[in-house]
Amino acid sequence: MANVQSEIRFLPVAVANAICPEDVEHAQIGPYIAGLLHTAGVVVEDHDVIAISSKVASFLDGGLVRLADVLPTRKAKVLAWMFQRDPRKTQLVLEQGKVLLVVPLKRIIRIPALRAMMERRTGNPEAMIRGYQENNAYTFIVRKHAVYLDEAGIDHTNSPGDYVSLLPEDPCSLAKEVREGIRQHFGVNVAVILTDTATSVGRLGSQDVAIGYSGIDPVTRETFDPDLFGVPRSGGIDIVIDSIAGMAGLVMGQTTEKTPIVVVRGLSYQPERADELAGMDVVSWPAESQFQFAWFTLLATIRLWIGNLISLQWRTKKSRIR
Repeated sequence: MANVQSEIRFLPVAVANAICPEDVEHAQIGPYIAGLLHTAGVVVEDHDVIAISSKVASFLDGGLVRLADVLPTRKAKVLAWMFQRDPRKTQLVLEQGKVLLVVPLKRIIRIPALRAMMERRTGNPEAMIRGYQENNAYTFIVRKHAVYLDEAGIDHTNSPGDYVSLLPEDPCSLAKEVREGIRQHFGVNVAVILTDTATSVGRLGSQDVAIGYSGIDPVTRETFDPDLFGVPRSGGIDIVIDSIAGMAGLVMGQTTEKTPIVVVRGLSYQPERADELAGMDVVSWPAESQFQFAWFTLLATIRLWIGNLISLQWRTKKSRIR
């Protein structure tokens, strides 16, 4: 059970200058992150959680790609032509995983109510509209690291010139390297989480989630434990690493803050289990169950539609016992 203590602190770790790829070309992620913490004057303590932006992890993992070096395949060229995309970026997305959905932002942003809402959430409405209609007209959705990601997590923001950054291939291994680097430098045991920004399904906005971790049990294990009244509850599998990542992302910021690391202090958590599934598989639906889950859900929903049809009452009237 992951009980929290009376106070949890999220300590931002800022850097003086933006981290450039040439600065970390031959660096190892463990010693490098430990060095950043040391330079910032942070005294890392036992049981801290170190949240790290995936952008920095990508730079250190060699995940920076110059678009001029990308050779699009015929498939990438065809899809780029169909969806008004850069064929080089399309090629990179296809290499990261299977495209599950295509979101037509160019058309969606024309919906008056949505457009008005989005304009209230930006300081530059003209740039936003132009961006959705030109640069992000059609967004490809790819599932990677147990997250549904816009453009497979490929990002050009805060990357120099004609470069884009790819998500690390094995973020859990990188998190483990950071733990070891911190242990050697500071002599303490910590947990590490790598974070990335993902669109919130069913909501208009985004939030940082975990794409990798080490040293922490990623979920709570309290499903069907008794509640305050002794009744077994069906919830209780909270994704701890996403909760941490969400708050850490708020502290890091998204634009010019230069805060790639957040130290979380005061959180009570369980250590990673040695006999558990590998990496992000712990928080993923088992691959062999996904089709069955979708099929059974569809059948149950059809039964609901039939029930609505038989009752001749699509809208439920409120009923209260007085």
